[in-house]
Amino acid sequence: MADSTLQIIHYLASRYCAGRRTGTEGSINARKYIIRQMQDLGILPFYGEEYIQPLLNLPGGIEGANILGYIPGRGHLKNRYIMIEAHYDHLGLQEEDLGYFPGADDNAAAIGIILKAAGLFHATPPEAKNWRSILVAFFDAEEPPFFNSPYMGIEHFCHENSDVLQTIDLAIFLDLIGHGLGSGTHEKIMDSFFLTGAEKCYVYSILTDLETAIEGIYPRQMGIHAVPPSGNYLAFKKRERPFIFATCGRNHFYHTLFDSAEKLDYPKINRLALYFSHLLCALSTATPSYFVYNPKGAADAESLKSLKALFQVMDPNTPNLTNILKFIEKAEKICEIQGNLPPNEQSKFLHLVSLIEHYVS
Repeated sequence: MADSTLQIIHYLASRYCAGRRTGTEGSINARKYIIRQMQDLGILPFYGEEYIQPLLNLPGGIEGANILGYIPGRGHLKNRYIMIEAHYDHLGLQEEDLGYFPGADDNAAAIGIILKAAGLFHATPPEAKNWRSILVAFFDAEEPPFFNSPYMGIEHFCHENSDVLQTIDLAIFLDLIGHGLGSGTHEKIMDSFFLTGAEKCYVYSILTDLETAIEGIYPRQMGIHAVPPSGNYLAFKKRERPFIFATCGRNHFYHTLFDSAEKLDYPKINRLALYFSHLLCALSTATPSYFVYNPKGAADAESLKSLKALFQVMDPNTPNLTNILKFIEKAEKICEIQGNLPPNEQSKFLHLVSLIEHYVS
């Protein structure tokens, strides 16, 4: 029987995994544990009898490994995939020997959510004649010194599995998604999370349909240009493959020794797992037209709607709140006329998102 999300996250953030730095004993312990969970959930190994894709010849003679499994689909869509992914590596030991970086929010929580969501999907698959297989992936070598380099686990996967890449209709990437937005803030802030990238294909209508599917959780659609570029989704974006990036953004424990398991929001985590099981179901049966990549796609109206919903329920004493809401209202009117904002106005999204992170961290 698979562990609960709480047990999964606590183990991965524990001293047994010691920060899960690529190539270390702690990383190997995390890898073995994740594979056991996949086996208990009935997720099959993707490479014949193996869940592992080795990462050899990394800088410094380090060896890592990607973990991949799948849930078989049905009918004429069974050879197409929806991928759901989280990186499982983290920063390892603190150099001054003060301890290890637990990496609970980054990214143990996402692993727990994906395993739970995949288990729910497997237990109650779509009631349809045809649905896509689900590729469950946990990539290694995402953190420094590998980030944004050819040595990243996802880069290795894309390069070595170009045939498989063409069968992945859409990938969902989870990162920094286990915390509530703030402490003591309004529930519509605390229980929110962001979904970006859907505007680069045509699945945003599916996300809209699921906005109220799970009580107590608030999906906020944003354009990908509204968040700082980071994470494994960049490999899909540069290859113009459809993707969704799901995150709660950074909090003040990010990349510190205090990103520990007890600080996470487990009711939210379990609701997120339920949400992503519903999303997998909807995507697995969607028609192919949803997954056509549109590099010029933008989502300024959706971004403004999400930002407005958050700023409207913030503390009235929040600095510059009145001016922020005025800007959003003005930008909404521009979108009504032009469809999206001009590039110089789009750049302000990054500032507004950074303000949210600052105000609720």
